[in-house]
Amino acid sequence: MLRTRLYADPEGRFVHNVILESCLRFPRKTAIIDSSCKDSSCNDSSGEDGSCLRRITYAEYAELIQKLARGLVAAGLKPGEVIAIYLPNCWEFCAIYHAATLAGAIPTLLNPSYREREVRYQLENSSAAVLISDGPLLQGINLAGLSNLRRVFTTRSAFAGAESFNNLLRPVSAGWPTPVNFPDQTIAALPYSSGTTGLPKGVMLSHFNLVANVYQFIGPHASEMSTDDVALCFLPLYHIYGLNVVLNPMLTLGGTLLLMPRFNPSQVLSLMVDEGVTMMPVVPPALNALCQAAEAGQFPRQHRLRWVKCGAARSPPNSAAASPI
Repeated sequence: MLRTRLYADPEGRFVHNVILESCLRFPRKTAIIDSSCKDSSCNDSSGEDGSCLRRITYAEYAELIQKLARGLVAAGLKPGEVIAIYLPNCWEFCAIYHAATLAGAIPTLLNPSYREREVRYQLENSSAAVLISDGPLLQGINLAGLSNLRRVFTTRSAFAGAESFNNLLRPVSAGWPTPVNFPDQTIAALPYSSGTTGLPKGVMLSHFNLVANVYQFIGPHASEMSTDDVALCFLPLYHIYGLNVVLNPMLTLGGTLLLMPRFNPSQVLSLMVDEGVTMMPVVPPALNALCQAAEAGQFPRQHRLRWVKCGAARSPPNSAAASPI
């Protein structure tokens, strides 16, 4: 059946407002489950490697977004300035992204596998004023000489010269600004291209761009994604696939997003069963690994996986003939 309608009218909608509206509709529902937490004092379920699953409800997520937006404003971030997010998949990535747009800033998203040359290039080219990262990622990276970069915050591990991410969550009197432009004139994300025809270039995506794309994806007869889904996301959130095909649509619908910092077949199969995963976006290499697991008899029979979306590259022709999962 042809797609003839969007999920809703995207006109006049800001990304953060769409997400905060979901937080009001589903306050007690789990919005995000983060499998990357390593806090031994966490009260959530723990894994064999000492990690735990941090669970954040929609009400808690709204509070995090609003606290962080106030914290960014209090830290001197001004509307229209760029904030760089250099993190793997984690709850902090999600919250600071939506908080940044609420604060009127422009998030630019960096591949967490980048090294010094690539990090410095994107920070300098985007004129980033604030950097959100973590200690291990910044090891060996010289941030000196970046004239626009004023402040650096690290999420879980300290780094010399950086401030704690928790400082942004402290109570402050600052509020977030009222938008001065319409959503179609306000940048909501500044991802960088792959640079296949030269150095990577920032791609200016407006709030209208992102919201319209989300509403197109989750509209009638467009995808199987629903409010009841638990989506397992190991796709990097810095990429538009992770950001606007998984994160924003799932939180718009009021579903649950289960985050992994990277693809690990055995962990994927374990989390699928333990957390009742119903939807999983993949790329062809991950799909191939899961098909191989199924052929080896390792795919759990008690799974609840309802559908898989594969994109970002051409699927191998033999994947359709692989053992059913």
